[in-house]
Order: sequence, then structure tokens, then C-alpha cells
Amino acid sequence: MATKKSLYEILQLAPDASYAQLRASFESLCQSLEAQQPALPAEDFKTQLRLLQLAYSTLATPLSRDAYDAQLAARAAPARAPSDALVAALPLSRSAAEIRAEAMLMRADAMSLRADAMGIRADGLLGEPQSGAGLATNPIWSRLLASSRTVLLTLGTLAAIGMVVKIVFLFTLSRPSEDAGARQQASEKVFLQEYYQTWGVRVANRAEADALDAERRAREDASRGQRQKDEEKNRMEKAEREFEEESRKRGAQVSAELQFAEEKARLAQVQEERQQEEVRRTKEDAERRRIEAEQAKWRRILETPSNN
Repeated sequence: MATKKSLYEILQLAPDASYAQLRASFESLCQSLEAQQPALPAEDFKTQLRLLQLAYSTLATPLSRDAYDAQLAARAAPARAPSDALVAALPLSRSAAEIRAEAMLMRADAMSLRADAMGIRADGLLGEPQSGAGLATNPIWSRLLASSRTVLLTLGTLAAIGMVVKIVFLFTLSRPSEDAGARQQASEKVFLQEYYQTWGVRVANRAEADALDAERRAREDASRGQRQKDEEKNRMEKAEREFEEESRKRGAQVSAELQFAEEKARLAQVQEERQQEEVRRTKEDAERRRIEAEQAKWRRILETPSNN
């Protein structure tokens, strides 16, 4: 069985021919074919011209030429099994990381709400009014407004009120600093306990927790960058696979078109040969009948008696 010609062989070129050589060969072959047109049947001329045009239009476009080259390479080389690295390069799932990050955010929100609740409760305890001062002041002022006592009683009452106010003022100055320190310590303990419940690591203070959080964020950033690289690699490999698949499809289409054109040209040649054979037989039959007629005429002439 004869090997089917490639598009490069139809244009009488090597597979590495340049586009300038491609165009020059196409024009030269077209001119040669046009010169032979009077001696060729019309169908044969059209078929050969369509083959040249098909070969040139396919190889003159970089995309279709790459697809056809890929088709030739796939036809010439045995099928390769996918490499282990390509099989092992599976896309990483991000659902678990996203769920964990979302859980961390929800836990952080809960911790923030709990801290706010503790602060409000502490402020409420600190802000309760001193009932002793109220009981001491309101009756004195009511007695001063209700009746006019002696100046001594008034001065004594005012002195007592001043003493009470001074004591309350000194108490309020010293109490916030003590309560602030206690509240800070309580907040520190709550934070360390929450940190242990969240991460399973006991730390001595906030500074150590912040250092661990910085290391954790650095690891997460590195992991995120690696995932992005892997995803970009997967996207590139997918694009390459899609390009190869598209190239194979285009090459198969071009090959099918070429095969159809070649089959049509072969049928046209067979039909032309049959026509020529019929013409030859017709001429031979005519010549044979002419010879037989001549022979019959000469036989009649020879068989006719002469007058002499």
C-alpha cells in the first residue's frame, strides 16, 4: 500500500521550510500546473489545484501549521504514557483551610464579645454608688433646708460633710488604679487560657503569644504562596493539555480533508482512465471494422470475374 503524501511533500518542501520558501514553492507549483492545464482534464486540474491550495492554506498559518506538525508527530511517534510527575501533580483542596480560617474568625469574634462583657461587668461593679455617702449627705441637706439651726450645728455639719467628701474622693482616687491592675491581670489570664484552648500551647505572656502568632502567619503565608504556585502550575499544565488536544483535533481535521481530496483525485483519475480506455476501444473497433470492410471489398473485387 502506498504511503500517503504529507502537505510538505505535496508542496515539495521539507518540514522545516520557512514561510518564504513555502510561498515560493506554492507559486511555482501553481504556475507549473497552469502551464500543464491544456494537457490535463478539467477535473484533474481542479483537484490538483485544490490540493495545492489546501496544503498552502494549512501550512501558511502558524496555528494550523503547528496543529498539523503535532498531528504528524503523533502519527510518527508511539503514544507516551503520562509521566508520574504529571499524575502526582494533583490540585490542592482549599476547603479545609478555608473552614479552619472561618472557625478562627468566629472564635476571635466570640472572644472579643466575651472580653467586652467582662469589661462591662467590671465597670458596673466599680460604678455602683456609695450608699453610705448618700445616706450621710441627703439627710443633712434636707435638715439645712427644712429649718434654720444654730450656726455651730451648721458649721459642724458642713465640716462632717467635707470630711466625708474628702474620704470618698481619696477612696475613688486609689480604687481605679488597684482595680485597673486587677482587671489587667484577669484579662491576661483569660487571654492566656483562651489561647491555650484555641491553639493547645501554653504561653507565659502576650508577647510570647504574639511571637507565636507571627510565626504561624509566616508559615501560613508561605503555604499560601506554595498553593498559589501549585495552582498556577496546574493551570499552565491544563492550558498545555487543552492546546495539545486542540492541535490533535485540528490535525485530524486537516488530515481528513487531505484524505478526502486525495480520494477524490484518485476517483477522478480512475474515471479518466476508464474514459480513455473506452475511447481506445472505440477507435480499435472502428479501425477493425474499417479493415474488415476493406478486406471484404477486395475479396469481392478478386472474386468478380474479369471481362476478358
